[in-house]
Amino acid sequence: MSQLLDFPPHPSTHPLPSVPRRPLPAPTPTDAVLTPRAFPSAPPAFAIRAVLWLRRRLVALADRVLPAEVAIFERSLGLAHTQLLGVAARHGVADLLAGGPLDAGQIASRCDANADAMHRVLRALASTGVFELRADGHFANNRLSRAMIGGRLTRIREWLQYISSQSNVAAWSDLERSVLDGKNAFERVFGMNVWEWFERHPDEREMFAQTMMGMTVADAPAIARLYPFGEVGTLCDVGGGRGTLLSEILIRFPRLRGLLVDSPGVLESARVLLGQRRVLERVTLAPGNFFEAVPPGADAYLLKNVLHDWDDERCRAILRVVRRAMRPGQRLILCESLLERNDASGLAPMADAHMLIVCADGRERSVAELHQLMRDAGFEPARVFPYPTVSVLEARAI
Repeated sequence: MSQLLDFPPHPSTHPLPSVPRRPLPAPTPTDAVLTPRAFPSAPPAFAIRAVLWLRRRLVALADRVLPAEVAIFERSLGLAHTQLLGVAARHGVADLLAGGPLDAGQIASRCDANADAMHRVLRALASTGVFELRADGHFANNRLSRAMIGGRLTRIREWLQYISSQSNVAAWSDLERSVLDGKNAFERVFGMNVWEWFERHPDEREMFAQTMMGMTVADAPAIARLYPFGEVGTLCDVGGGRGTLLSEILIRFPRLRGLLVDSPGVLESARVLLGQRRVLERVTLAPGNFFEAVPPGADAYLLKNVLHDWDDERCRAILRVVRRAMRPGQRLILCESLLERNDASGLAPMADAHMLIVCADGRERSVAELHQLMRDAGFEPARVFPYPTVSVLEARAI
């Protein structure tokens, strides 16, 4: 089987097929900048667990009334669903329908597409509950498709463009060899890891950055509520991107000061975000690389969704770099999705599969696995603050 999955080893000699990229529609009125107000509060953990449990039970109940072959057949179309959603996101269909129902010809004329193909794509999506197809042939937004309108804090439209990108699809198409050798597919297919790929493809890097910002917007209220940041004077967010999480914590804890560490280019865009949220004067921007050095001087060092991108060896390297900047007794704060080996509930198992394929031999980890990485790097694990989507683990430098 693996011989059938013979993807090229390097994009410079066998590039992906070129697909014309059309600009998205003009931003909608919802495309507002971030404000100094805190993000909406995170729901209680029990509520999220209850909703996920109920959804899983309802899906299981629906499967019981279908022949097993039909249920499996529907699941086998996951790649098709991803690509259909990606096309709708890239063409901004939900944005076009925000002004009212349109037929496929009207939609296609506004995004320079084929009317018949557009009808078939949107009809397929309507069959899955995304968009509404009316008897007169007009398409309209519904609850699910409205989430794809641009400008939403959660950046779902950007996520759909990222996950359906040609590079992601090519990496996932090499899953078979990852099952055989346990290695990352993206690096094998393209001859470079995903971070190097982003450096050469800034459009994909920007889409990924927008996606990560959206996920952080969703996670930040829970993190800010879970951990007692009021016990900290200065918080260093290592690899904190544009400062989405740090800004939320600073808004909720007015006496806290921040130190944001990332690459110089990222920090330039962070100035804009931190300014929009009116916390820029409380943040020191520090260019850095968590594989080389991070600045000393903070009371606590925060890493959100950093370790899950890397294998154990590189995770230890990252943590040791952070430890060198710290004094004994200072706090390490990790924000990660927890995944126990024999737990198939929640969102983490699918995220873990994505780590296997796309990230640099990354993975979601259990509490015990994260604690061992901490110990290996010179930390003593301390408190754990669990949450269904993202949890907070604390350690002390020894």
